[in-house]
Amino acid sequence: MNDKDGISWEELNRLFSVVLCLDESMAIIHASETPLKYMPDLQARPALADAFDVRRPNALSSYADAIAGLQSLCLLTAKNRRFAVRGQLVRARYNDQPVICFCGSPWLFWINTHCPDIRLGLTDYSMQDVQLDQLFFMNTEKQMVQDLEKLNDELQAAKVAVEKAQESQRRFFAQMSHEMRTPLNGIVSALSLLDGEPAEALRLKLLPLAKSSSENLMEVINYVLDVSKLEFTGIDEGAKVFNLSSLLHKVENVVHARAVEKSLEMRLNLEIHPAWNFSGQPQLLQQALLNLLINAIKFTDSGSITLNCRPVAIKDGRHTLRFEVVDTGSGIAADDRERIFEPFWSGHADTDKGIEKGTGLGLDIVRRNIEHMGGKVGLESTVGSGSTFWFQLCLPLVRTEDIPDSTIDNIEPDATTIGGRVLLVDDNDTNLLLGSMILESLGVEVVTASGGAEAIAVARVGGLDMVLMDLTMPEVDGLEATRKIREFADDTVLPIVALTAHADTLEKQACLAAGMNAYLTKPIVREALANALRRWIPETATATPPPSDPATAHTVNAAEPHARLLHLSVLEELEQQIGRGNLATVVDKVLTEADQRWDELVAAESAGDRATVQRHVHSLASIFRSVGLLEAGDALAAIEISLRAGEELAGDWLATQERLKSTSLRALGEALQAR
Repeated sequence: MNDKDGISWEELNRLFSVVLCLDESMAIIHASETPLKYMPDLQARPALADAFDVRRPNALSSYADAIAGLQSLCLLTAKNRRFAVRGQLVRARYNDQPVICFCGSPWLFWINTHCPDIRLGLTDYSMQDVQLDQLFFMNTEKQMVQDLEKLNDELQAAKVAVEKAQESQRRFFAQMSHEMRTPLNGIVSALSLLDGEPAEALRLKLLPLAKSSSENLMEVINYVLDVSKLEFTGIDEGAKVFNLSSLLHKVENVVHARAVEKSLEMRLNLEIHPAWNFSGQPQLLQQALLNLLINAIKFTDSGSITLNCRPVAIKDGRHTLRFEVVDTGSGIAADDRERIFEPFWSGHADTDKGIEKGTGLGLDIVRRNIEHMGGKVGLESTVGSGSTFWFQLCLPLVRTEDIPDSTIDNIEPDATTIGGRVLLVDDNDTNLLLGSMILESLGVEVVTASGGAEAIAVARVGGLDMVLMDLTMPEVDGLEATRKIREFADDTVLPIVALTAHADTLEKQACLAAGMNAYLTKPIVREALANALRRWIPETATATPPPSDPATAHTVNAAEPHARLLHLSVLEELEQQIGRGNLATVVDKVLTEADQRWDELVAAESAGDRATVQRHVHSLASIFRSVGLLEAGDALAAIEISLRAGEELAGDWLATQERLKSTSLRALGEALQAR
């Protein structure tokens, strides 16, 4: 029936000894004489949940639950354990307002069992209670049948789940038994043959077999131990602060020799600042990366292996980082990708090619590790073109100033002098100045150009060993400038390396398509730059640079003000690279250029020119990060990501960023003056 047609509470009072009217908030706004006699607190209109415990139905905490429970058996016991009622819920009216009413009678069996001192009288019951008992009997029978059917369904589902788990466990241990017995048999057989036949030729043949078998056996054992730690002890005692750049370099160093053995080029592309420290579980991260790299090297016969790391989102000091291991192997068929992360599975096509499959455990450990850290893992592959295994993790950035007794392991810069003549192209004066100083510290002669057109003109004159090309520039950008240069100088004559703050997949492809040889990320990382120079410019000297003048040496005091805004370790690193005097020049340049670009950004925002706003946000983020103002740089980088995605910005974003910019620049100036 409709709410407007519901029975009135007066009529219910004449029919039933217990009537409770509930409004939409589930408050008891009316109670009949019998429940009030034993529960006088009902006069205060309490919530149903404060006055009664609901025994049936299973859920009765909201008005929607009450609607769903209409016409079904309802059992309530008082919170004070001195009264109980039984009945059902119906639609009704109270003071012409629609309500839900509980109508029924005292629950005599429960009261006699729990409160034998309570003696109910004839007035506690109505004439309809005998009919109500019959209705409850039928309703209870029906409810019991429904409960049993539901329980049976749940038991059946649980039975199927257990059987499936048991079958999976049986297959797992059968496979593990096979995987362990096979290499163990190889070891025992090889040792037995060696003991009986001392011939040198036979030893040379059997020792590699024993070595390979023992390595496979050890891999299976390590897998079992790792899974046991993950599933039963939670592995890793908790979050640790670690330097991500250092970890990635160490991982690359571990597998570099394996890549060289197969004549594979090993690449490391990091779009993170070397001073960035994160809180997380470095052991799990390192193991996942090593497994992916080793797997890529194993199944790649020619070409390259590339490890990429870049931030894809920044929010509340937490960076979502994307890690990629890209190979140029044969690729993985679509049907196989569904099972590639399962244990003991490494594909079927490998055996046809005679490729050693291994145990197929590495990718399962990768999946377990990444999911344990709250990340997700995936695969992109094209048969014949290679594969990209990737995962994303959200990690909080930790400032060095916030780390007590920090023991961060940083990569020491290589002291080798490179030499050569390099054209540095950038429309940002601060980046030109800072980049020139870093290049000169490596023994490089630097020529600069402040735009794409000027770069083309300088390159046409010749005499260059390499070009470092910014991408985002007005008028003639880096891609167009590269295409023009390639018309008169191919990539073997003049290498061109991109400098970009956002080297995503599409941008990297655009760089290579335009004729560039490689790409580096900004802010410039000295070690990455030195590696690129060594790769594309023949080394001209191996002398160690002279030690810096003690009179100019200075260590930034970590207790200086504004530690939250200014990442002092970056400032220290810059001073070590370019010297105290040059650092002061760079800071002065930053202060001047940041204010100038901010004014241009504000003007562009007022004019609704989002393209120009994005360009200035990009430049300012690069400027701030280069001198350690990472909070301001990260905030602007997040805004640039939103602009690139076409998202709307908060109305007060400009004022918020202006305050952060001003306080950050003031912190930078005060830090320099205090030295």
